[in-house]
Amino acid sequence: MIGLETTLATTTPDLARCLACDRPLAGRSICPGCGAVVRIVDGVMEAIGPLEGRNAIVAAFYNGPGWTRFRPWEQAFLTLQGGVGKARREILRHLALPGDDPVHVLEVGIGDGENLRVLGPRFVVHGVDLARARLDECLRKHPNQSRRLAWAEAERLPYADGGFDACYTIGGFNHFRDHEAALREMKRVVKPGSPVIVADELPDLHRCGLGHLIGRPAFDAWWLGLLGLDAAFVEMVLTLELDLPALFAKVWPGAVRKRIWHGLGYCYLDRRTD
Repeated sequence: MIGLETTLATTTPDLARCLACDRPLAGRSICPGCGAVVRIVDGVMEAIGPLEGRNAIVAAFYNGPGWTRFRPWEQAFLTLQGGVGKARREILRHLALPGDDPVHVLEVGIGDGENLRVLGPRFVVHGVDLARARLDECLRKHPNQSRRLAWAEAERLPYADGGFDACYTIGGFNHFRDHEAALREMKRVVKPGSPVIVADELPDLHRCGLGHLIGRPAFDAWWLGLLGLDAAFVEMVLTLELDLPALFAKVWPGAVRKRIWHGLGYCYLDRRTD
């Protein structure tokens, strides 16, 4: 166990920012502007406050036993898309950048780090997640990610402007607390011209469930619970209203939408242009 550290020098040098005053930390563990202390505990930068809304529901699920029960079903879904690796590469291929220099990328919602094995050694991956248990598991599987992870929300990323060569999120976007804020943050933290990617399953995919088809949505709530989703998560899924075209037209008006996972998912690609 690493414990509380006092420096950011080997973590995300020149990338972190103080969430109290938004000033870049430039590798410091104490903000030069307001004096706030940045904590790194067990290899993870802590930059999170009380969670609200969907973020609180999501964190409770991924920190609890429900995720362990549900995960085989997620893997089965990706297997049906041609295999877990293929399903992930279908999205991550859009990170291809010219040259041979290291590429510093930020994964929003890194979870256990499953996408790390798909990316090549050229990629230096930093990651954030709001479920601390998932970050601990990521470090267990990928010890070299120590000091490259942050316990934080997508809506308020603890990084300075324009520090990354790319930013992406795969899965989970549908249930972010504030979609507009997350999209703006993802663009803010990348360099001008850098790619930003959002991919997830269709937000209304649950409407294909038998219960909805026969007019008995309670049936869908029942079988989703059997898969491992807790009651709050199930209600969130079944009541989600997310107009993707309107959202991206407003926040990422230049984004291109790609069809993925045999039409069961979406992938939006954009670049920071300012």
